[in-house]
Amino acid sequence: MSRLTFATTLLLAVSSPLIAQQAAFTANDTGPSTDAIFETKDAAIATAGLAPLSRTPLKKGEREVRIWYSGFGNPQYLVIIKQNGANVSGRLMLWWDQYYESNPASADVRVDNFVRRGYDCGPISKRDSHFGEDRWISSICEAKLKGSPDWKAFLSEVEAHALSQSGTVTPVDDQGDENWGITVERRSGAIYGVSHYHTALTLAAPEPGRGPKLQDMVGDLAAAAKREPVVAQH
Repeated sequence: MSRLTFATTLLLAVSSPLIAQQAAFTANDTGPSTDAIFETKDAAIATAGLAPLSRTPLKKGEREVRIWYSGFGNPQYLVIIKQNGANVSGRLMLWWDQYYESNPASADVRVDNFVRRGYDCGPISKRDSHFGEDRWISSICEAKLKGSPDWKAFLSEVEAHALSQSGTVTPVDDQGDENWGITVERRSGAIYGVSHYHTALTLAAPEPGRGPKLQDMVGDLAAAAKREPVVAQH
């Protein structure tokens, strides 16, 4: 199923501050099939020069967690946390997709400009990506965070709110919003697990649950990469 029409509409609306804000979500511990979840995520990872975590070999004692937060605004967020013994490190990646019909050069670049103006990040990497009928330019950059995040504490919070290591994805019948929500990947040595929190746009405050908590954590981290607004001098 192609999402070209929806994605184009989303990109045209991205300049609106209301659309650009990440939305409030409610949690659901079921989600779409793994292929549907990782259609654009695998492309973003490849664009960053990395491999999907499900196919990334780790040594004994090594661990990696990836938290994907995809909302109805751009950019999308990816938190990568690595642990080797007592050492824990992390980084925040900003990523977005620019769909096109036939010519990659026709992909809308307004999202690029929006990210550059709103966030402090490194060079933007780009890659022409295909999946079924869909054609898009995958873009990603590493955010430059203010201060020094406590990645060990962040990882502990993720462990407290994400599913167990053996958690798997349960397919659902409606695949219409498979790319939106919170997806947590975990790999420890040879053991890999993934959980997805099906989300829905809500007008009221989100209900208590794993999804909203993880959403807040990633949102707070992303806020540390936002540029300070420029105040006009008179």
